[in-house]
Amino acid sequence: MNKFSATDGRIARIHERMPNHSKQHMTLHRLAYHVHKLTQDNLNLLLKNYDLTTVSYTALMVLYGSDNETQRASELCVACTEKPANMTRVCDDLTERGLISRQKSDTDRRGVVITLTAAGRELAESVSPLYWKIVNRIYAGIDDASMKKLETMLRHQLNNLAV
Repeated sequence: MNKFSATDGRIARIHERMPNHSKQHMTLHRLAYHVHKLTQDNLNLLLKNYDLTTVSYTALMVLYGSDNETQRASELCVACTEKPANMTRVCDDLTERGLISRQKSDTDRRGVVITLTAAGRELAESVSPLYWKIVNRIYAGIDDASMKKLETMLRHQLNNLAV
């Protein structure tokens, strides 16, 4: 019995009672949820050792991958797919720890510019290999053609949900 078999059983019973709901869609949706949840749990367990969360790690990596390791606060929210209130809390913590710096924008008096510090860069570079070791486990044994197809399908789903 695999870890998903109980969920398969519930999906089958739901489909019997609600035949208009696609059993395949329910299965795919729950599988995606389980993969995401287990991934987050594993990543958070790792990141806890560095006093980070997946959101704070993502913020560091977004900055790491940005021009001049800098983003406007509003752009960082979008890139991290977080609401401004939560991103403010995350940035408060990262600023307090010296991992990022915040400055008022030269071009927009209401804007804030966030920059990765040397300490933030060092932490991102030291944690990243461990983080990606976990992420890479998700795709172990999946061939390149299947990976490309999965990417195409996920992009299609994102487009379906775009407002």
